[in-house]
Amino acid sequence: MTLQKTAYPYAHGPDYRRLFSWGLNLKNFSDLYLASGIGAHDAGGTIQFPGDAVAQTRFILQQIPGLLAEAGYGVGDIVRIEYTFTREVPRDSFDAIFAVMAEFLTAERIKPTAGTLRVVEALAFDNQLVEYEFWAAR
Repeated sequence: MTLQKTAYPYAHGPDYRRLFSWGLNLKNFSDLYLASGIGAHDAGGTIQFPGDAVAQTRFILQQIPGLLAEAGYGVGDIVRIEYTFTREVPRDSFDAIFAVMAEFLTAERIKPTAGTLRVVEALAFDNQLVEYEFWAAR
């Protein structure tokens, strides 16, 4: 069986189709993969692009296809993305971050569901401004 994804709009919410689906129905899936705590760090834990949440997001998204592939998934299998920002991320950066995320998902006809955006005091590493969790299904 092949994974079937059906997106559902939210009539009382804004149109964010380029970025996410308000609702997502999944049928015929057997596996769920969660990649959590994904930040803009190298293998030694050094944060890349300190002070720049947009560049950190772009760096992370460049890594995701390979991370997913190692587990047998692809970007088209992403069904949910959770967002965590620190308080140091200026509100006026949010639109730029979401634009980078929308660009990452451009080729996907059905977008992942809208994940929760959390704003926290700090993340695991100094200078880490953003962290994402990706859920993939097949």
